[in-house]
Amino acid sequence: MAYNILIADTDIDSCNAMAQILCSDSSVVYSVYTCQNTDPIWKLLQIHRFDLILLSSQISGNKGFDEIKKIKYKYRYIPVIILIEELSGAIINLALNSGASDYLRKPIEEIEFKARVKTALMLREAMLEVENKNRRIESQIYDLNKLSLIVKQTDNSVIIFTPDGHAEWANEGFFKMYGYNFEEFVHKYGSEITGFSFNKDIKEYWRKLFERKKTVNYTTRCRVKYGAVKWIQTTLTPIFDGSEIEKIIAIESDITPQKCVELKLVKRNEETQRLMHSLKEANQQLEKQRSEILEQNRMIELERNKADDLLLNILPTYVVTELKSMGYASPRSYKMSTVMFTDFKGFTKSCENLTPEQIVDALDFFFSKFDDIISCHYIEKIKTIGDSYMCVGGIPLRNRSNPFDVVLAGLEIRHFMATYKERYPEKTLPDWQLRIGIHTGSLVAGVVGKIKFAYDTWGDSVNVAKRMESADEIGAVNISADTYKYIKNYFICRHRGSIEIKNHKSVDMYFVDRLKPEFSLDEDGIYPNDKFIELLNEI
Repeated sequence: MAYNILIADTDIDSCNAMAQILCSDSSVVYSVYTCQNTDPIWKLLQIHRFDLILLSSQISGNKGFDEIKKIKYKYRYIPVIILIEELSGAIINLALNSGASDYLRKPIEEIEFKARVKTALMLREAMLEVENKNRRIESQIYDLNKLSLIVKQTDNSVIIFTPDGHAEWANEGFFKMYGYNFEEFVHKYGSEITGFSFNKDIKEYWRKLFERKKTVNYTTRCRVKYGAVKWIQTTLTPIFDGSEIEKIIAIESDITPQKCVELKLVKRNEETQRLMHSLKEANQQLEKQRSEILEQNRMIELERNKADDLLLNILPTYVVTELKSMGYASPRSYKMSTVMFTDFKGFTKSCENLTPEQIVDALDFFFSKFDDIISCHYIEKIKTIGDSYMCVGGIPLRNRSNPFDVVLAGLEIRHFMATYKERYPEKTLPDWQLRIGIHTGSLVAGVVGKIKFAYDTWGDSVNVAKRMESADEIGAVNISADTYKYIKNYFICRHRGSIEIKNHKSVDMYFVDRLKPEFSLDEDGIYPNDKFIELLNEI
């Protein structure tokens, strides 16, 4: 025997595991199809004739129960087993009320999984047998104008109703099913459909038949003449005279054997539920311990992340990585980098009338703004010493745009110092005057020592940049000739002459006034436009 089975689960590993279990069963041939969301389900249902559907409750965003209703509405003879992560009485009732014939808890257990699948397929075969029997009966209804010629030699009950809901005739199968002949039944219960049917929702089914003008089906549990309890499946089919319904034929089948299978399944589910309850109690302590361990791990991870964030705020990523893995970090040489120094002229004298708290608050305000500016230009802050602020472009990640990055940051810092009183009128800040010096050259960067690591730079380029700042004028951006040769085609600069530096030849200096208009986004030449940024990205 060969069966087509559809597995719909958002977890692809779970799908593959179930498919592998089915395909390993040598006693039965299974053709297994899998999908992870609702759209492929309906496409596959249109292409293939499935004997069983295994459907996760989490499909379509935890709307698996709604999908069951849709499937059962259109494919009522295909049994559906719902796959549930967390079992409870409410979830099981919801699954069965939605149309599921069985349920399985994930992760699945192989023996139980095989047994549930085979039980569901037995139910499918029983349902198909009933369906085929109904079809054989319906095929015997051949002369719509002579409804009395319906074949009588059948165990199924066939009843003819008028459009106003009165029973006119029933075959011998009616007697076999209920133990009453037609006249006895009418005498006891009346001829109206509400008395003829034991289904409490018969009025609703009758209404749907006339509203849709299509066959309706329903199942009823009833007690027949001699006390036996039966499950009856009824098909109400309208017979038309032109566009009007002339008669309604009710074909009823005894599906008690199939229901017995379902009851056995329910009993097995109850036994499984009791076993699961015992396992749940046994696992509660383990789950509690697991939760405690997870919470401890979470706290450890949180503290580790805090420590890592703190390190990364002090040291570059590569230094942190090397320190954590090897206990030390090797200094790195950079052939091309751009150093910027700033300080406040007359800082010491201006602080004579300020408290230490006021000095620290002011420095924090200015240096925090400098941090914000350089972080937008891929520049690494190195340190602050008193009122001096130092940063370098082109480290620790090498790039060839660092002269442009640092000069742009210098212009933006100069602009901020010129406008901060207007932008923050509510703050009481000292009137400090800023000097900015920039130089491009080679240097070495890294950490030294064993405790209180600090990322720093060394080399002649650092000394030259410091001299550029010392020789600067207030409110200007002073650069060396080595920086000038990189940026001269894009910025408006003024030559200042040269200065003598200790242990160094004289160095040419330039003031950077602004970006050239064709590369500027604003009138002051502070911010670059898209054209400049595109050129910068190509360097």
